[in-house]
Amino acid sequence: MTDPSRRPNPGTGLLGPNYARRNQLSATTDIGGEGRWVAVDESGWDGDQLHGEQRSRYLSIGSVAISDADAEPIVDEIRTATRLQAPELKFSKAFAGPKNGQRRSVLSALLAPGGALHERASVYLIDKHYFVVGKLIDLFVEEQAHKQGRNIRNTGHARKMTRSLFEEGPRALGLALFDRLLSSTVAFTSHKNRDQQVTVDDFYEVVEEAWARSRRRNVTEALTLLRTTREEATEYLQDAHGPDAVLPQALEPLIPAVAAITANWSRKLGRVNMLVDDQRALSDANLDDIETEARDRGHPEFRYLSRGVHLGQLLRGQSTQHPSLQLADLISGAGFSVAQRHHGLANPAGEDLYSVVVPLIDVAGMLPHDEPARVAHPAPPAA
Repeated sequence: MTDPSRRPNPGTGLLGPNYARRNQLSATTDIGGEGRWVAVDESGWDGDQLHGEQRSRYLSIGSVAISDADAEPIVDEIRTATRLQAPELKFSKAFAGPKNGQRRSVLSALLAPGGALHERASVYLIDKHYFVVGKLIDLFVEEQAHKQGRNIRNTGHARKMTRSLFEEGPRALGLALFDRLLSSTVAFTSHKNRDQQVTVDDFYEVVEEAWARSRRRNVTEALTLLRTTREEATEYLQDAHGPDAVLPQALEPLIPAVAAITANWSRKLGRVNMLVDDQRALSDANLDDIETEARDRGHPEFRYLSRGVHLGQLLRGQSTQHPSLQLADLISGAGFSVAQRHHGLANPAGEDLYSVVVPLIDVAGMLPHDEPARVAHPAPPAA
């Protein structure tokens, strides 16, 4: 008998029962009254390993408001103009590198005013290091504040603390210690620590050193709060890796990013249907959670996130079968190339596409406090 965990699911490259339900097998088509289709793909994803040896510190998520029916002739147009014969369009294989400038000019024309994708494409760009700092505040400081009946998210205090620690941390601690604080946060909170080899003591040893060496007031204040959160960190290990784990992917950026992208497009277009690339991080359960929040069925404390959001379907597909996802791949790859250029990495694709991609970048994608990070807490008691 075939092992269910190794059974392929139709319409995707994913195996097992966790990816069996939310699969779009047929081509998508915009039908009046049922909402617009939006295709989503990513570039630069490293799972929850958000610090270390990476091509870039940015995650680029491209999205394009288009159905497969409308995307197919555009993909055919690109193929004709670029003489591409591959079974699917992939930015990394056919548009990156110093020899593909002419192909990039075709993509630029599609994104520029008057092009077929003008005002239909978006890049959601996440600074992974900023995301880590945001999670450091979310998972521990904000958790402690909630227990004390304080909501530092809605007051904006959590965001302010994150910005201060991120922007001033390298100068306050020195770049080497600041990087060690980030890498220790990832090592402690990521799924790789399910065996709990990185202990609470290991993590707070770095926190204590950072607090002791801080030379800027805002950073010292944030670290002063952080060093009192050992209890929350101990609870986090159980929440993330214990037998009744509720936070197995707390550091995974794709989950809140897809939720935010869904909200952004819906507030612009009204009712939307989302087609995401078949990425392992986007399991049926995680897509269920995104849909629950988008449809205002989550906890009351976070319902402000779903205001103005109208979600139809939230499904996944394989790019070989969906030309809309191939266009989303080109958008995400272009965004990633421009992010690399911004990061100081020599990148001819980033140079060529900079002028047409920068207007597509959603700067809100830099801000991790737009989505609930830990658990849906009960509302804090009234004052």
